[in-house]
Amino acid sequence: MKTKIILGPPGTGKTEYLLRQVEKELADGTDPRSIGYFAYTVKAAKEAKTRAIGKFKELNEKDFLFFRTLHSLAFKQLNLSKDDVMGDAHYKELSSLLGIKLTNTSRRTDSFGASTQDDECAKIIDMARARNISLREQFHESGHIDGGWMKLKYISDGITKYKEERKLCDFTDMIIKFNEENSDEIIPKFDVLIIDEAQDLLPIQWKMVKILMDNSDRVFVAGDDDQSIFKWAGANAEDLIGLQGDRFILDQSHRIPKVIHNAATDLIERVKNRIPKLWKAKDEQGDLKYHHMREAVYQLMDTGEWLIMARDNYTLEQITEDLRQRGLYFSRFGTPSVSEKKLKAINAWTDLTQRSKELNLDEVRSIYHYLSVRVGVAYGHKTMSDANPEALYNYEKLVEHHGLLLSKDKLWHQALDRMPMREVVYIIATLRRQQNLNRAPRINVSTIHGAKGGEADNVMLLTDLPRKADEAYFANADDERRVFYVGMTRAKKALHIVHSQSDREFREVFH
Repeated sequence: MKTKIILGPPGTGKTEYLLRQVEKELADGTDPRSIGYFAYTVKAAKEAKTRAIGKFKELNEKDFLFFRTLHSLAFKQLNLSKDDVMGDAHYKELSSLLGIKLTNTSRRTDSFGASTQDDECAKIIDMARARNISLREQFHESGHIDGGWMKLKYISDGITKYKEERKLCDFTDMIIKFNEENSDEIIPKFDVLIIDEAQDLLPIQWKMVKILMDNSDRVFVAGDDDQSIFKWAGANAEDLIGLQGDRFILDQSHRIPKVIHNAATDLIERVKNRIPKLWKAKDEQGDLKYHHMREAVYQLMDTGEWLIMARDNYTLEQITEDLRQRGLYFSRFGTPSVSEKKLKAINAWTDLTQRSKELNLDEVRSIYHYLSVRVGVAYGHKTMSDANPEALYNYEKLVEHHGLLLSKDKLWHQALDRMPMREVVYIIATLRRQQNLNRAPRINVSTIHGAKGGEADNVMLLTDLPRKADEAYFANADDERRVFYVGMTRAKKALHIVHSQSDREFREVFH
């Protein structure tokens, strides 16, 4: 086995390097069925597969059996079905049996973002298993939780009993069971094994990777210990740092301009245990500014692409309210601030009345959804239940045959009277600022963890820490330095760091 470790600072193209390696192997005649390409997300695995198929037209999806996530590999090799896996319905039933509210914690969510205390207990239970440590040890590391140890143990025993009785497993169980197998039927053998985003692997996933490595001829592991920011979920930079193999550093960033590169490098070099890396910025100066008030940055957001990041969801709530008050159109975690449903109704009414266009039934129903009976639409017509789904409808036809009561000269905010007034005021404000609601928002709002892997021309980064992160910072400042390093390096042109004058974390982390 020959292992090559590809270390990729921000914007240097780790994934691109791996995809070129796949293409080289295929060009050299390597059987695609003997290539294991394991990405952190399903989307990334599919993109790698699609690119390979596009390059080699004679190949198809069935040739790339092992372009997957590690969970997907375990699912496949253990011959599991969807009925074997804990789903949302199971967690709902389990919640009822235990008298608590639990959600499916197999989905990696944002740091400290649990909706209930019971979910927090479930996360602790899952983290103990993912790290391969005792529940009591994880409990002591996690600090205070409501109900204490007895409640945590009650939930843990309840989850275990429920799964055993119904012969179910969760995502963590899949990996654990795979790691316990010692069978050639279960453990695949690869000519080439490729692991992307290795810094985000959990301890039990590292165990799985090392089993696969032992059964592979050539191994490529790509990651960046400096961007290891999921310690709260069990990932640890030390796992990548300690990996043995030939190290290769990608040293040219195609994203980060000079001034942001210098600031980010100054920050990350304060981390004690890391792999040193010399890498170059792209040939642009860039812009870096510090602000005490976020209002100063909002004034710059009428144009350009923006990514706004904070450490926690509470701060994001304040941010989104600020943006709404200023009439700025934005997206939070991929969801636009004006819903597709509302926008569809507005566009449909404008097309119908101002542009004299014919609408299909779906568009008509989107309008009727926001019309009050006896004001905007007659009784019995609200759902258009008897309408022809293949027909087209103009204004006159709707008035004469389908109960429309409104005059043609009414504007959308006058006509759609069931649309919440707060939303109407906000949408009007966005239109007055000439925000294009028919395009994807220019402004995206996310936690730093949620934005990992993303980028934007302009970045606004807030340095305030929530209570748990504040406590974690003073226990291990390096972890938070990595988090803010990731945030800083999302910027392609300009970085605006917002901090209060009394922000002790800012002074400690950045200076």
